[in-house]
Amino acid sequence: MNYPEKIKSPFTQLQHYVWVLSVIWTIVIAVSLVWSIIQEKKEILEVARSQAKTDCEGDIIYRQWNAMHGGVYVPVTKETQPNPYLSNIPERDIKTPSGKLLTLMNPAYMTRQVHELQEKRHGIKGHVTSLNPIRPENAPDPWEAKALKAFERGATEVSSVEKIEGKEYMRMMRPLITEKRCLQCHASQGYKEGDIRGGISTSIPMDYFFALVHSQVLMFVLSRFFLWLFGIVGIVFGMQRLRRSERERNQAEEEIKKLNENLLRRTAELEALNKELEAFSYSVSHDLRAPLRSIDGFSQALLEDYAGKLDKGGKEYFQRVRGASQRMGQLIDDLLNLSRVTRRELRYNNVNLSEMAQAVSEELQMSQPERKVEFVIVPGLITNGDERLLRVLLENLLGNAFKFTEKVLHARIEFGSTQHEGKQTYYVRDNGAGFDMKYADKLFGAFQRLHSQSEFPGTGIGLAIIQRIINRHGGRIWAEGEVDKGATFYFTLLKNDYGDKK
Repeated sequence: MNYPEKIKSPFTQLQHYVWVLSVIWTIVIAVSLVWSIIQEKKEILEVARSQAKTDCEGDIIYRQWNAMHGGVYVPVTKETQPNPYLSNIPERDIKTPSGKLLTLMNPAYMTRQVHELQEKRHGIKGHVTSLNPIRPENAPDPWEAKALKAFERGATEVSSVEKIEGKEYMRMMRPLITEKRCLQCHASQGYKEGDIRGGISTSIPMDYFFALVHSQVLMFVLSRFFLWLFGIVGIVFGMQRLRRSERERNQAEEEIKKLNENLLRRTAELEALNKELEAFSYSVSHDLRAPLRSIDGFSQALLEDYAGKLDKGGKEYFQRVRGASQRMGQLIDDLLNLSRVTRRELRYNNVNLSEMAQAVSEELQMSQPERKVEFVIVPGLITNGDERLLRVLLENLLGNAFKFTEKVLHARIEFGSTQHEGKQTYYVRDNGAGFDMKYADKLFGAFQRLHSQSEFPGTGIGLAIIQRIINRHGGRIWAEGEVDKGATFYFTLLKNDYGDKK
């Protein structure tokens, strides 16, 4: 039987990432530490090599000074006896007028004594050597012999870290070139001016330099350890934050899931309620209209068939009954229209509002041809919206303006656009009855009327329908007016409203 592969949880993945990051961070710190130690060793070796080179240069310079003066005379002591290898020099030993015995010290003798003193005080070994030494003590050791052969091949310097008697030294060797003044002692060996007659070596103990390396390495280790620890703490802390964020995100997802479930349930409930309301609205429209038609029809029949038997008051009462039933029917129709506006699905298209307003104005003019109303419609106003609802919008706005200019001798109705707070804003303006601005907040409520039925007939539902249409298009509507000086209704639609003027 095949079982599905177990899916890793986000926490397990986070732990995996933490381990990976920790390993990578550890490798980076380790590589950095090794690199620093290698570089430090190179630098220390270079310092030791530089010191050895300086010592060699010093030895060569004071040897040259000694040779330049043909040697120097020093008092004969137990440590400094006449050099038997200079016995061929007539004035090897001289006596001062005071009777003090002096002996000639050549560069090699002087250098040998300096090296002995330097080794006693500082542990630095020095040696003058040659492949053809005069003194047996000047014979080269294996390392020096190898260096001397390298000089013969053209090398000018040889250095390396070597062990001497179990201890490590930085060894440096420079060649000794035969000069004219050197021939006094070395001509008998067959050397000529410019020949390499040997070399001078310096061996500096590496203990001091290794101690420096060890202290520096210790500092590197401590600094890298704390850096590594800081990084690990940061990674762990970051993981904890990510884990907390993941937990919060999961909680938020759970809450969103619950909200979505509640929303779906509420949506289902609202859909069911809308269907019930739709059914109720149909039932109301059907069940109420039938008795209203009966009331209106029987009232008209009584007025026609029994007109001779009714006095003036009776006729007036029946006329009122008919008027009330007709207004009731109109209210039912308006309520159904308001319900349809709310439920209808929007279908967006490009709509030429100017052409639509022109068509509505012509229909209004034809409904009352005896009235002379001036319509001013700005051409080329195009928007994006539901064509049928926008038609209802203009029919109500222009229809209201047409109705409320009924008592004006020279009625004027305008439809145009302007900019308000950076948005394309349309308006319908008239010079009719107007309204008091203190009642502006009641304009768009259902069945809210600012004028009596006798002045201007209507149910007060038109502006409520207009506001519903504009709200569904993502816009807003407001009005400005003054009693007997007209009113202006402004409205916006979509955020991406074209508002083109072509």
